Amino acid sequence: MLRYLALAGDWFGPLRVFESITVRAALGAILAFLLALAFGPVFIRRMCALRATEDVEKPDAEHLGKLHNCKKGTPTMGGLFLVAAVVIAVFLCCDPANPLVWVGQFVLVSFAILGFVDDLWKLRGWGRRGLAKRQKFGGQVVLSVVTVVLLALGSQAGWFNMTAPPAGDRQEQVEEATTEKNVVPPTRLVIPFTKWNEVGPDLGMFYWLFAVLILLACSNAVNLTDGLDGLATGCTIMVVATYSILAYIVGNAMLCAFFRIPMVPGSGELLVYGAALFGGLLGFLWFNANPAMVFMGDTGSLSLGAALAYLAIVTKNEITLVVAGGIFVWEAVSVILQVASFRLSGRRIFKIAPYHHHLEYSGWKENHVVVRLWIAGVILSIISLGLLKMH
Repeated sequence: MLRYLALAGDWFGPLRVFESITVRAALGAILAFLLALAFGPVFIRRMCALRATEDVEKPDAEHLGKLHNCKKGTPTMGGLFLVAAVVIAVFLCCDPANPLVWVGQFVLVSFAILGFVDDLWKLRGWGRRGLAKRQKFGGQVVLSVVTVVLLALGSQAGWFNMTAPPAGDRQEQVEEATTEKNVVPPTRLVIPFTKWNEVGPDLGMFYWLFAVLILLACSNAVNLTDGLDGLATGCTIMVVATYSILAYIVGNAMLCAFFRIPMVPGSGELLVYGAALFGGLLGFLWFNANPAMVFMGDTGSLSLGAALAYLAIVTKNEITLVVAGGIFVWEAVSVILQVASFRLSGRRIFKIAPYHHHLEYSGWKENHVVVRLWIAGVILSIISLGLLKMH
């Protein structure tokens, strides 16, 4: 809503500063951070009073239960105040006329509600592991399909499309990037390391199925990674920062012309969305760092994973997500490999899955596991941004 203050710039010139996406992004990050810091203590006290704490007992992994016994009594569902802080900051700082922002809000809130139901199911004792796998996955499928349908309708309405990389001098590039004749449907795949005209097939209707798979995979991957204090939070911060930068670049005609990448008109506003996520996550990490005072629960992990997937889809950097979110990818792959190996041969590849628990079983201290995976995440984020010049 701050965007509307810029309209009063004729009466008070300094208000025009709110026209700037970068200014509103900075304000969004700060606001989300402060809101998370404000909500956190109140939420933690309330959850402790309600005895809404994480069940750390692991009947199928006694050693892991012993390692995490010190976490007993820690409140869960912290994703509630994290998502609340982000939603408020986005609402106040983003341009309300941009449909991509509202779809992003829908993704964040809807997946948070699904995660909340799952967490509540556990706390109420209706199911030790929460919702049944089919129920939980079915909910994710429904929400992913709705999100993709909204984007598909946006493509038809013209507010979610992209333009091919322009050619010529700088002025001609900017003019060409913003003309309707250069518009191509978002169903065309952008592949790193390659030139636009050489590859990048138009997947047509199959692209929307691909987008659904990205949302499902990413939300579940972040959920699997959320097993140690601050691990999922810190890794998500890095990926969010990467995609916030990509959103700004992809929404700017001149930068797209420089990097020779397609432009997605309107996606620059997602810099504010990403910045609010970044600030909210920093505020949440204040309480989630080891020793954690609160866990995000499925309420936070499912919504954050879906938000990352949404940013990747809208910025047309879906494949880059494999690199930027490499930690999440490896955590999910470790589980898949472990299950497949055990079912096919009766043997386990890892001592336990996901991979961060394997490292614990190998003698690594929790802080070492978390910080070293953060370091790997930083390196992967840097590499993913470097892919911009590989086209």
